Amino acid sequence: MNDIYSPVNEKEVSDFIYECHKDSSPIEIIGNNSKKIGRAIQCSKTLCLEKINGIIEYFPEELYIKVKVGTSLEEIENTLDGKNQTFGFEPMDLGFLYEGKSRGGTIGGVVACNLSGPRRFKIGALRDHLLGFKAINGSGEQIKSGGTVVKNVTGYDLSKLVSGSYGTLCALTEVTLKVLPKYEYQETFCIYGLTHNEAINFFSTAMDTSLEISGACFYPADNTGFFRLNDIKQNNSILSLRVEGPKTSVQERIQQLRKIFGASDYSVLDIFQSKAFWNLSKNLELFKNTNEIACKLSLPITNASEFLSKFSNDIKYFIDWAGGLIWFSTKDIETISKMRIFSVKNNGHLTIYKSDDNYRRTEEFLTCGDTNFKVLSSKIKKSFDPNLILNPGKMYAGI
Repeated sequence: MNDIYSPVNEKEVSDFIYECHKDSSPIEIIGNNSKKIGRAIQCSKTLCLEKINGIIEYFPEELYIKVKVGTSLEEIENTLDGKNQTFGFEPMDLGFLYEGKSRGGTIGGVVACNLSGPRRFKIGALRDHLLGFKAINGSGEQIKSGGTVVKNVTGYDLSKLVSGSYGTLCALTEVTLKVLPKYEYQETFCIYGLTHNEAINFFSTAMDTSLEISGACFYPADNTGFFRLNDIKQNNSILSLRVEGPKTSVQERIQQLRKIFGASDYSVLDIFQSKAFWNLSKNLELFKNTNEIACKLSLPITNASEFLSKFSNDIKYFIDWAGGLIWFSTKDIETISKMRIFSVKNNGHLTIYKSDDNYRRTEEFLTCGDTNFKVLSSKIKKSFDPNLILNPGKMYAGI
């Protein structure tokens, strides 16, 4: 039977992993178990980090917050909101995908999965905002990397490795994240009636300007019904461009977008509708509580049109990151198999975000166009976790 151990401090985590390391006992690492991302794994023991929680220090004037990994994302965001600050990487709330309601989980899970929202193409992914961390490696040893400032060059930048490693390298106990002042104002410029090919060309035009677009997505006409906002035109495809900053600057840049795309059918979402729109998009509410297999595919923008020409009729999808990311769902396993082949041939990276447990046990979680990626991941895994006991097989079978 799987034993669940819930330590309350870093030493208890270290002692537990050390004992498992000696016995080569595999461990599944969880927070509050809100995200079933990764391959389904079977372990003799479970390490639950939910009780290692609390905000250690927060200095708004220094633009960072240090927290224990079991702290809920909701608590942290409420604390930041009190000082009119936020995370620039816009962490996603995957509760809507898995349960049909908000459940943001713990900050440790957000970091481990490198969950980054619509602003990622402009301001970087979560891993670019992780200033430092403390953790326990697979031998039970305490490790520390980074600090409380952006330019910390002592040793290797392990933060980039730990973010998005899905708990396979170490058990995080503490993270330090960069925070930013909230933008004063925002509006979203929506263009209607485009095809996906036209949308990708429009993205290119918008990104070539100096207008500092901070959100750029496209929804085909069949997938827009969940946007119940007054100024969204229903039964049309929607290309949306977000502009943020001082109110006067935002309004001037929206005027520039009107001049560039003025011949198109468009509307402008005010600050309240704009915030609602991007929250719905960020939290994947298009796929709310779906029973289909939900995935994301990162592709070179030049290959996105070809992908959608081949597969758009077989999937529910939207485009994010100005054409660099496609979120989609499908019931057809054979379609996903074909997508994996396309991804490998076109330097893509496909990640399964939701599927049933049988699919999670038997199929790949990650498909990468770079064949050396899996080999490199195996070498890094062994350097952190010699006996391969931390979330074994979570990312790749046998690793």
